[in-house]
Amino acid sequence: MMSQTLIITGMHRSGTSLTASFIQALGINLGENFFAADIFNAKGYFEDLDFLEFQRTILQNCCRQGEAGWTDWGWTESEWLDRDNFHNYIEPAKELIASRHQKSAFWGWKDPRTSLMLDFWEQLLPEARFLLVYRLPWDVADSILRLNSGIFTEHPEYPLKVWAFYNRHLLDFYARHSDRCILVNINTLLQSPTRLVELLETKLNLKVASDYEPARLKEIYDSSLFNSLGRQHPLVQLLQHIAPQYFSLLADLDRVADIPSDFSQEPTSGNISHPECLPLLLYRQAFENQGQLQNLYRQIQQDKIELESQIVQLKQENAILKSSKVWKLHRALSKIKKLAKIN
Repeated sequence: MMSQTLIITGMHRSGTSLTASFIQALGINLGENFFAADIFNAKGYFEDLDFLEFQRTILQNCCRQGEAGWTDWGWTESEWLDRDNFHNYIEPAKELIASRHQKSAFWGWKDPRTSLMLDFWEQLLPEARFLLVYRLPWDVADSILRLNSGIFTEHPEYPLKVWAFYNRHLLDFYARHSDRCILVNINTLLQSPTRLVELLETKLNLKVASDYEPARLKEIYDSSLFNSLGRQHPLVQLLQHIAPQYFSLLADLDRVADIPSDFSQEPTSGNISHPECLPLLLYRQAFENQGQLQNLYRQIQQDKIELESQIVQLKQENAILKSSKVWKLHRALSKIKKLAKIN
């Protein structure tokens, strides 16, 4: 039987983990040794650690060293990535692929970093199929900022920039290989999971579990862990004025997606005044203040530990002094002086 491979990717915090959990429930083997769940993703990441660490290493080595950004995600401010260097990793990539072929006839993996390496894997797996996931940009930014990670707290503008960087890669790859890809918006996917199953079977010609039931997604999906700001949220309204490029990219994605978002860009008029920028400024400032407060708390805790250590040391020195002959003589002289004053 010919092996089938499905690769799942999309920008970080875009619902790729949720999508991967759904895909695995359909009978596709996404790995055995997953990156552990944590407080930021209680349901699990469904990321094969071998692929995760492999791609992380490549992207970190192919970014411009010393430049501001987040190389763990393959992004720096210049958005320069040495893709020629990818060729140095072809042999270990082939070994990784071979190890998975041996384990399962229908396998794949999920890692957001794959978004930046789609051409690399397509050359090594010419028969592979791709499930590309995107989420509304402000929801991604909101989700990342809530992680309160140092680099994004310091630079709250980074999440939207990385979102655009990743999704430009998805859009470009989809334009060249649409017959082997499914491009879906996670928000709409959650409303119509059966549509994804149909696309996997008809467009990608993949045989998924025959016992699939729509209710299975509800068992996996926890709405409280996947929030959306909504189009009337002040941040969304403000971004539409001051950062229209993200709306344009979203529109481009929706235009070609197999399952597009239901977000419609409403026309705007007039210029935005400074007071109207207040919600975004406050939104950014809230996360900046949160980071500063955490740094202050850590400093206070460190000062507390140092003070407690000094107190212990002083008590020890005081105990030694009190047990010495000099201290006893000093106490005796003090008593004599007091008696002399009384008399």
